[in-house]
Amino acid sequence: MDNKAFKFVFLASLILVFSTVGSVASAATTWCGPVIFGTHGEPNSIDPATVSNSSSEGLVINAVYEGLTRYDRQGKILPWLAKRWEISADAKSYTFHLRDHVKFHDGTEFNAEAVKVSFERTKAIKLGVSYVLDAVDEIKIIDDQTVQVILKDADAVFWYGLPHIKMISPTALKAHQKEGAWAKDYFLANGVGTGAYKMNRWDRGSQMELTAFDNYWRGWEGKHIKQFLIRYGLDYSTRLLMLERGEIHIVDYAGLSDVRRAAKNQDIVIHAGSPNWGFYQFMKLDGPLANLKVRQAMLHAFPYQAMIEVMGGYAEAMKSPLAPTMSGYCEQFEPKQDLEKARRLLAEAGYPKGGFKLKQAYRFANEPRRMAAQLYQEALAELGIEVILQDIEWGVYVQAQKKKDTAFDMSSLWVVSPVPYGGAQLFQLGHSSMQGVGRNWAFYDNPAFDALLDKAKFLSPEDPRMNELLCQAQKMLMDDVVVIPIMVSKFLDLTRKELKGYEYDAYGYPNDLHIYEMYLEE
Repeated sequence: MDNKAFKFVFLASLILVFSTVGSVASAATTWCGPVIFGTHGEPNSIDPATVSNSSSEGLVINAVYEGLTRYDRQGKILPWLAKRWEISADAKSYTFHLRDHVKFHDGTEFNAEAVKVSFERTKAIKLGVSYVLDAVDEIKIIDDQTVQVILKDADAVFWYGLPHIKMISPTALKAHQKEGAWAKDYFLANGVGTGAYKMNRWDRGSQMELTAFDNYWRGWEGKHIKQFLIRYGLDYSTRLLMLERGEIHIVDYAGLSDVRRAAKNQDIVIHAGSPNWGFYQFMKLDGPLANLKVRQAMLHAFPYQAMIEVMGGYAEAMKSPLAPTMSGYCEQFEPKQDLEKARRLLAEAGYPKGGFKLKQAYRFANEPRRMAAQLYQEALAELGIEVILQDIEWGVYVQAQKKKDTAFDMSSLWVVSPVPYGGAQLFQLGHSSMQGVGRNWAFYDNPAFDALLDKAKFLSPEDPRMNELLCQAQKMLMDDVVVIPIMVSKFLDLTRKELKGYEYDAYGYPNDLHIYEMYLEE
């Protein structure tokens, strides 16, 4: 064979090899979509450093960005952009070893500099979940793929909240940085993370389009969604109608009436997940409610079973001030109505026939809050206690709760904790520093309770004493009847039956759809 012939055969062989590789790669990935998500609220921002409780913000941020660690659906912390780590004995030093060959959507390599920049930016902006990094004293770059985070003091909130600190491209930050602004204007509407999906376009008031990131570090073998559309501004009835017609694939925050209707449709799947938050009845420790025996009577008077029944079974009674999915959870009381015991306690407190009035804030349009308030009103009427219900807007309500003089005697509300560390939830409910500013609407001030939480926070996440201290704190909150834990109401959403791979994630704050794992079945 002459030289020309050899070259021809060699080149032909290369073409055959590369074409074969290409056909294998395309066969290994099955693209489907678009998948359409219908929701009412539109994000104010998709900046991971400013994320709020908005689920519409959360689903975008969790698709576009990733953290060093992440939770699985059972609450276990997994390696993610960090492939492994070491924690010092005093839990003040964390050394993270980063994954190789991870790229941001703009082509920038993920490395230790990106970690340092992302941490510093989040701390400086002081919004969203930035408090997770409050204890961080120094971030050291050991080498390109190793970073050390040094804390001022051991802090459980740092470890449990770390999955929610997302990594951004340092190149994008530098390109759009203005003096002291940390590129907030740019990241408000643009996403540059390492996530499986990148933001392609955002038509304000209408929709957002996410598309699969070709160079995603986990690869695309198997069935995946190529394009994910989020439709905004759809009211509940419109969304449900579109879901029934197959025009959209997912509806979030479904109401009980939506679920009852969907149950009759074989093309719709109902998902009921247990979130990390509880639904509570708050009582201000003032007037008759300043008396412990009165509060104990109030605890026994609540119609727990009736509340679960009107929720259609999409709720479960709480047996502690913590939701069962929180770390440190331990059962503390039996949620059972006992009006006779409530009467005896009222008599011992000097109120044998009740004879006092309480003002309760609630929202008529919010089904669970309305039903809880009305059921409790009826139960307390049997004890001679008059409850005056006031339908009040959220902003006015929060303003009133800032001061003991203006706060309502009672209210019912969900308490959300971005960090599934039990101490964070208990801190909101009863720490003295949270009076009027957090969810300590009892205006509870107990140095012993504060001390338990403060001590637990400074232990290593692996220290068994942490759970012991949190259990003591739960008992103290129930012994003093600071709040009445009512239920964990299920997070209800609806999907088309052809959408596979979706499962509610209680730990993906504030909402993680795991779009990478979903696909459409023909």
